[in-house]
Amino acid sequence: MTDLPAMTPAETALSLLFRKLHPHLEDAAHALARGVARRDLERLHLKLITARLKTVELLEAEAEALPEDSLLAELLDTLSANLTPVGESYRQALTLTQLCLEEAPADLLPHAPEGCVATSSWGPRMTDFLAHLKEPAYQARNRWEGVAEDIGETEEGE
Repeated sequence: MTDLPAMTPAETALSLLFRKLHPHLEDAAHALARGVARRDLERLHLKLITARLKTVELLEAEAEALPEDSLLAELLDTLSANLTPVGESYRQALTLTQLCLEEAPADLLPHAPEGCVATSSWGPRMTDFLAHLKEPAYQARNRWEGVAEDIGETEEGE
């Protein structure tokens, strides 16, 4: 058995985004296309929030391992803050998650080894996702406008 080289913090962050969170966006898109019941969307919302919490925990660990004043640590801290759930509705959670996936590659790839996208397990998913963003219907606000605003709402906002 060969040992796989350890991923850099930037690669870890991109892997988390595109292997852990991106599937939740795709599940939501498929569910909406099929017209699933509200309770199924609420279940998907909880799964997304759980995945975001775990992602935030792992991103924070990566940031803590870096020098405090490094740009990458700052980028990871910002990404963690943006992904931290704050009681948002499902539509808001999907939109915020997708916006993070849209913006993070431009910030993180300069800190990743050259050629890592082509050799990674997350690279093809990221490349496909970014290519789809050229279509206005695939952009975050347009893509999730069909989700009822009150799905997953908490009482904090009321």
